[in-house]
Amino acid sequence: MDGTESKKIAEAWVNFQRNWWAWDKLDELCRKDAKGAWGVLVELVEVAEGDDLLEDIGVGPLEDFVNYYATDYIDEIESAARASAQLSAALAHVQLRDVNHEMAVRIAALGCRTSSAAQETDDFDENP
Repeated sequence: MDGTESKKIAEAWVNFQRNWWAWDKLDELCRKDAKGAWGVLVELVEVAEGDDLLEDIGVGPLEDFVNYYATDYIDEIESAARASAQLSAALAHVQLRDVNHEMAVRIAALGCRTSSAAQETDDFDENP
């Protein structure tokens, strides 16, 4: 590894640490403030640059939001997904944790994964 690459890694790490508060705040919103979280998520997918970031959003805060609030926000999620290719791309990485969720059919129609694979993963985690 040369000095240029080392410096790039070091600067990125410091930048990440300086902005850790944003990850923490969005995580808190996803747990406690659905309206606030939804507002941030809509903005987040629009500013995301590239498929890798959309995947990270999908398997992270968007997945949490869908699993916590799909029942109350399904209409907003569907409407926003129709209007945003970015949101649709992020939703393709969301995994519904409860395959029997009352919104499972509508969530699957958004491109989210609703297979029993999520249940198998949960079962695996519960049985050390």
